[in-house]
Amino acid sequence: MEMTPRERVLAALRREEPDRVPFLENDIEEELQVSIMGRSGFTPPELCAKIGLDGFGFHYPGERAGAGQALQSTAKFGQDYYYPEKITFDFVPPWIAEMGVDPDTGRTYVAKGLLTSPESLALFDRYLPDPDHPARYERVAQWIKKYRGDYAVFARIRLGTASMLESMGLDVFSYASVDNPDLISAIHRRFSAWSARVVDHLNGMDIDFLWVNDDLAWNNGPFMSPLTFRELILPHMRTVAERIRKPWIFHSDGNIFPLLPDLLTLNMSAIHPIQPAAMDIVRMKREYGDRVCIVGNIDLDYTLSLGSPAETEAEVRERIRTVGAGGGYIVSSANSLTDYCRLENVLAMAGAIKKYGQYPLEV
Repeated sequence: MEMTPRERVLAALRREEPDRVPFLENDIEEELQVSIMGRSGFTPPELCAKIGLDGFGFHYPGERAGAGQALQSTAKFGQDYYYPEKITFDFVPPWIAEMGVDPDTGRTYVAKGLLTSPESLALFDRYLPDPDHPARYERVAQWIKKYRGDYAVFARIRLGTASMLESMGLDVFSYASVDNPDLISAIHRRFSAWSARVVDHLNGMDIDFLWVNDDLAWNNGPFMSPLTFRELILPHMRTVAERIRKPWIFHSDGNIFPLLPDLLTLNMSAIHPIQPAAMDIVRMKREYGDRVCIVGNIDLDYTLSLGSPAETEAEVRERIRTVGAGGGYIVSSANSLTDYCRLENVLAMAGAIKKYGQYPLEV
């Protein structure tokens, strides 16, 4: 029996076998959205219908393409957060950092974290918006009511780790993990408390699942030792995770295998994106597929950005063949669909999921 997109996603997140392998993306950059649609002014479900996505979240360009919600620490961030001009389902705090801009691409990046000392903690009061302010929740509730249809709807949040790391800087964090762990705890605690309040509100909204973005690793391994993660980071992440009353996907790039035994105690529903350059998705399915749904891992480094449509189709087919059996798998890129992905490859990915993803699998 054919499922609705929402039913399909929720079945996969329960590690069940739906009618076909679902297709979700953590993000699609706005310029690529416009390229896919061939116009601006479209709605989230129109984008889903165009390429076969089973759900929507993140942010959308509305009447114009652009960079989406800025993550920089400016005094104006609060008002922009409460009253978003574009359709967005993001509930993340700003980086408390000096931001830079790439002159060639216009992309923003964290140039320098500002939370580097006990005295700098006063910046929280200056830059963090009120997590209990009703305006953003009310606006998002209106968008859900207007657009959800049969699609799964997700909101994006953090557990506080990425916010802490980016707002300190990895160099400051690394020294502080030895010299001043209390500073790390104070910063992480503040970000996690903020996200916990956000989760309390999202639990009561008509949202199907949460996508939690907190990068923990490079390709060759985690930013920190498993011991540091277990003692210094995991307790703060848990304060948010324990408040979540919906299914949730945890996202981290890089090789998180060394952290998984501890990380999985947070009881997420799924792990994303199982980055091919860093993690073996077959191993992930074999060792952890009985505990979490697997979401990923169509290669962004080459296949979607530099490869051909034929290579893209072959990779999607192989992922479905090797990890799709029995359910508990959702096809996604190995991070997000960026504006440097080749449009023809994105369309080939969507077509291959539809072609090869029907259960029972015949690939």
